Amino acid sequence: MPRSAPPGRVWPTALLVSVVYVLLQLTAGTSWTLYPDSYRYARAAEEYTGADRDQAHRTALTAFCASRADAAARSKALDPLASKKDLGASRSAARTTCMERWRDAPDITTGDPRYQSIFSSRPGYPLLLAPFVAALGVLDGMRTLGLLLAVGGSLAVCGLLRTAGLSAAAAVTGQIAFLATPLGRWSLQPLGEGLVTACVVGAVWGGVLVARNRRAAGIALFVGSMALCSVTRYSTALVVTATIAVAMCVSGALRRSRTDLLLAGVSAGCSGAVAVAMKLLALPSSEVTLQDTFTRHFRSPDVPDPWARLVDLNLTYWAHWLAEQIAMPLFLAAAAFSLWVLLRRGGVLGPLACAVVLTGAAQVAAHPLVQEADRLGVLMWVPVTLGIPLITEAVRDFPSRAFDRTVPVPASTVEPSRANTTDP
Repeated sequence: MPRSAPPGRVWPTALLVSVVYVLLQLTAGTSWTLYPDSYRYARAAEEYTGADRDQAHRTALTAFCASRADAAARSKALDPLASKKDLGASRSAARTTCMERWRDAPDITTGDPRYQSIFSSRPGYPLLLAPFVAALGVLDGMRTLGLLLAVGGSLAVCGLLRTAGLSAAAAVTGQIAFLATPLGRWSLQPLGEGLVTACVVGAVWGGVLVARNRRAAGIALFVGSMALCSVTRYSTALVVTATIAVAMCVSGALRRSRTDLLLAGVSAGCSGAVAVAMKLLALPSSEVTLQDTFTRHFRSPDVPDPWARLVDLNLTYWAHWLAEQIAMPLFLAAAAFSLWVLLRRGGVLGPLACAVVLTGAAQVAAHPLVQEADRLGVLMWVPVTLGIPLITEAVRDFPSRAFDRTVPVPASTVEPSRANTTDP
């Protein structure tokens, strides 16, 4: 990893990329739609603005049905035999059916208290959403927040890479990679993924600051990011802090780096705090979410062996996943090469990226459902986003280094007390 950021003005270019991305989404983006979880987040946001439960349900349901009707019309438009009249009829029928089905229901999935508790224990995203919904309405408010989260996450990647010492061009490359991968797509959607992804990127940025000897700022950013992640999705915060703690312990032992061990301790402390909070607040455990999975949202009786079923489902799912990757190994190749580059050249980014990719895989393993895997495993793309800029930087530097006969001394062999820099 470079020792200091090369000269170059990154933010004007990064802001231009952000503006172009937003304009493209507003003019050509058609994949944005409300999901069942979006309805629950919108309902909670309405309640936070002062609406009672029934009113919040009706407002959120109206937006949900309108969004699903638009999606049905877009799908119908792809039918070569459909006419404009058919499109209008399809939209109207879908909206009416949706409203009639759920108007008097407590929830569009189930009113089971266990299912509702899963969402009531995640107030972070609805709280952030509430002012947007109050000002713009459900659909426009959620769309605006999605755009801000996607752009904000990409700018955080850009800042992270500059802090790590990469050039302005490489940092903007990372920003574009973020927006071009599923990280950008799922950050844009009216779900909690965008906020969770931004929190994880913030934690990685904090780790880089610690490695750059800006320990107070780095620890504050790391802890703050994980605190926000905890109120958004505490299960992710628990897993990512635990995996970072382990990864930095291994890195600290291999590189004999006290800074890595410091970050491991901070992350372990955060993981312990999340676990204690889950216990004290009696938050829904993995047992509840497993029963949710194997009872189709508590519509069927509880199963006696959810963990055994999870193991069996994982064996089936990952065999299917591997077959898909072998048939079209874009992600597998990109992730493997990026991780290799990050571990070779990325300094602290290497173990942090390994921890994040393991977090994404763990989230899929906890709910190995084909229809949910792309969303739940979106963090597995973070190493790709961070690795591509390092690859471009290495390619750019190759001609000059090819003629450099000087053998560089690995930075990890230099005692911190004898150097002006921190860990590579």
